[in-house]
Amino acid sequence: MAIVCWDGSLRIGIDAIDAQHRYLFEIINAMQSKLALGHAREALLDGLDSMRTYARFHFETEERLLDDHGYPDREAHRRAHREFLEALDRLSGQHPSPELAHQALGFLLSWLSGHIQAEDGRYAPFLAEHGVN
Repeated sequence: MAIVCWDGSLRIGIDAIDAQHRYLFEIINAMQSKLALGHAREALLDGLDSMRTYARFHFETEERLLDDHGYPDREAHRRAHREFLEALDRLSGQHPSPELAHQALGFLLSWLSGHIQAEDGRYAPFLAEHGVN
């Protein structure tokens, strides 16, 4: 059962970034599916590992675009990415439990949705003005 259905409300209008965002939500949905089957440890460990790996790739893509086009708030954006990865490391360093798996899932969903709507939503018009779509 998916907890996030991509409906376009989180679209920022940059195709490559939107596709990457969609995949990040697929990782969250895979975590939820494993949790629903009672596999909390696997959901947590696999989910955090997949999220960390793909988020790094995604953040590098985003940061390169922001750097290439001179986005004025790129350092703050980079800092938000770093803080997210640090939070993943803190979660990974805790003893796996069903409670932690649910907590991690909630954090990922909340952070990712909020970051896309607030932070990514701010750079999207800037990049669109520079011909990025």
